[in-house]
Amino acid sequence: MPLSASPPFSRLQLNQFIARRWLPLGYLVLLSGLFWVGERNHYSKLYYLLMAFPALLGLIAQPRALLQLLRTPIALAFLAFAAWLLLSLSWTSSTENLASLAKRPLYVFMLFTSCTLMVLHDERMLPRLLRLGAGLALVAALVIQSLHFLTPPPDGRLIGTGGLINPLLTSHVLGFFCIYWLAAWATEGKSLRVYGLLGAAVLLGAVLATGSRTPLMAIGLASLWLALMAPQRRTLYLIGGLSIAGLLLAFCFPDLLLARGLSYRPQLWTAAFEQHQTQPWLGLGYDAPLQLWIESFTYPFADPHNTGLAVALELGLIGLLLWLVLYGLTLATCVRHRTDRRFQLASTLVIYGLAAGMTEGSSFLSRPNESWFLIWIPLSMVAALSISQRLQAAKP
Repeated sequence: MPLSASPPFSRLQLNQFIARRWLPLGYLVLLSGLFWVGERNHYSKLYYLLMAFPALLGLIAQPRALLQLLRTPIALAFLAFAAWLLLSLSWTSSTENLASLAKRPLYVFMLFTSCTLMVLHDERMLPRLLRLGAGLALVAALVIQSLHFLTPPPDGRLIGTGGLINPLLTSHVLGFFCIYWLAAWATEGKSLRVYGLLGAAVLLGAVLATGSRTPLMAIGLASLWLALMAPQRRTLYLIGGLSIAGLLLAFCFPDLLLARGLSYRPQLWTAAFEQHQTQPWLGLGYDAPLQLWIESFTYPFADPHNTGLAVALELGLIGLLLWLVLYGLTLATCVRHRTDRRFQLASTLVIYGLAAGMTEGSSFLSRPNESWFLIWIPLSMVAALSISQRLQAAKP
């Protein structure tokens, strides 16, 4: 008797495989890959293979995910921002391939799509993956600090492993996970309180070892936001503890905070504002090369060290307005669901990235790199959580 043919791989099975296996693996690689992927372009390629491509397949197999995204104000705001950015390619002076630049908004949209597909199959998937990624970051921070202790660099500043090539980039990622553990300690149950404090302490020590001040300011502002979102005894302890730690740091290690002064930030911002006046509404175009001249330097700077200024320079006031709308809708969503622990934690990560962007960052929309920890990972998380919340509310 002939053997019957095995049934074909059904659309339901494909959806489940993408949402429960393929995308979660990709999300963990996105969260942890910079610690262990040596080549930064390999990190981007892993994202394309493990998240962007399966997300596109998921949209084809499950069009409902796209409909859910298009009903989400945060996603619509991003699409409006992306459309203006693509339009600016018609007047940009960028030397990069325009087709390559045009793909970058798609990469970010695939991150929104990936998170949506995962929460549609399991509303607990995203928070669990973030916690696992934070655990991997904790292990990586211990390894990095051990290597730093054994072979300290000439300037004494901690540099990460893998694709983390300088102290500043390292501090962005470490600070992201530090504030995660602080928020988890303040918002989760008793089982995470000890682990949260230990994780935050280890990562805060690693951030201090980088010598970067931006994440310290961002951690402080994010903690204040957390205290507003989750007013309770633990968050008051957090603010008090960070205040005491800040005073001790300023008293015992003043050079860490004061030795490099303001690092020419006011001069750079003034120069950026002056250049912005040449094309205030439309901007110079996405990825246009910047030349910011300040006194006492014989060469120009290409980075305004402020994400908002970078958006205004490249995309003009129209682009900046769309950028602010994107963040405004995100924070409004978080405030509306402020009693939900998931939104308390996610919004704290959003504020961390927003605060870090006040003194660092010009790469506001790039291939996957450390800037995604400041911008797109938190924003896509809030968008996916809002979809999950909406679906829960619609259940009878």
